[in-house]
Amino acid sequence: MKDKLKEFFNPTDDQIFKKYLQEFRKNHIPDKYNQVKLLDELNNPEIDHFISISNRTDGKSINYVHALLKIAIDYDLGLSFFSRNMMLRASYQELINDIIEISTIFDRRDFNFIRSQYYVSLNYKDRTIAIISDLNNASELKYFSNYLKKFPILVYDEFLTLQTDYLADEWQRLKTIYESIDRIEEYPLIKKPKIFYFGNALNFESPILHGLKIFNILEKHPINQAKIYKYDFNIMLEINRNENANERRNTRAFGSDNDSMTTAQFETNDYNIATEDDRNHIKVNPRFIYIKLKDDYLKVWFNKDSLNIILSIQSSITEPYLYNMQLKDNKEHSTYLNESYFDDEHIKKIDKGAYKFENNFSKNYITTDFLDLNRLKINKIIREFLRNDNEHLEIESKEKQFKENYIEQTKRGLMKKLWG
Repeated sequence: MKDKLKEFFNPTDDQIFKKYLQEFRKNHIPDKYNQVKLLDELNNPEIDHFISISNRTDGKSINYVHALLKIAIDYDLGLSFFSRNMMLRASYQELINDIIEISTIFDRRDFNFIRSQYYVSLNYKDRTIAIISDLNNASELKYFSNYLKKFPILVYDEFLTLQTDYLADEWQRLKTIYESIDRIEEYPLIKKPKIFYFGNALNFESPILHGLKIFNILEKHPINQAKIYKYDFNIMLEINRNENANERRNTRAFGSDNDSMTTAQFETNDYNIATEDDRNHIKVNPRFIYIKLKDDYLKVWFNKDSLNIILSIQSSITEPYLYNMQLKDNKEHSTYLNESYFDDEHIKKIDKGAYKFENNFSKNYITTDFLDLNRLKINKIIREFLRNDNEHLEIESKEKQFKENYIEQTKRGLMKKLWG
């Protein structure tokens, strides 16, 4: 009873915010649409990335942006909306216009848009509450960091798209923008800048998914749940299959009853994907080889005794790479992969299941013909690595023996001096 009285008369900031969200859901979100569960952790200082993936017409974009606009006004927190390119900027403006028109919270006369060279500003009464820009402006926006820091809640809608539409360096551009915004020690409510990603389960080719190293999580995340994951990154993920939305769509027209737009599930192929048993086997006596590609890294992870191999693509590494596919990446202790490391026949090894893959993204990346990785002679690289590895162990063994002999000789010399 005391706790309830204390909560009623002297609620914490967290309790106030949770009640704020409950009121918003109750008054502005019908039960059949996305309930913006990610916002429950908006004030959690440990979470940086919020990802909402669903089937079509779940209502996530409208409901999240509606709620975030209200939060931006009430908590004096600016929003920044980013699209893949300038042509998509207008879609944000249309979305926001639609929200303002249907909302019972806002008066349309209080809002106006102002266009400038690198972004569009959204003004509410006498202050700017949001900006709209695109990733292609990442370099230019660095020069506006003193202004951008006022908009610490980032929104990237439609971050999943057709495979041919992605920018190869989306992750790097988003990182540049985030670091341009992250210039204040502590913001009200959110503490540090947050990024929201909204999309439909189209494919695994997104550079954002790759940068977040989230593939294994996506393949196992339970449907219609929101969960926090902490690994290399701190994220909150929800994947929703909204059956109410599916009933409103004409899935008959293109036979899309079971595609990802309806199921909200990524299409996966478990053939040659490493299991937990495969990983545990390699961990018994593991070795790692990192190969620098154009932008990413190929990780060759294998058991030294059995030579069972798992291949994966990494966006970044903390250990040095031993091989590189481009001459410009040569280092003192790395080897350029010239023609002798490639063989058209090597694809047969992949076809016969000689290697396992860490996840579907890595398998797609490595086995796609135009990337040349399916011709890379992995076994040759492993043999070279083990030859050097064995030489290193042999040198270590000799050094250890030399040290032990030296200690023993020193002991004998001291004994001889003491006892004559």
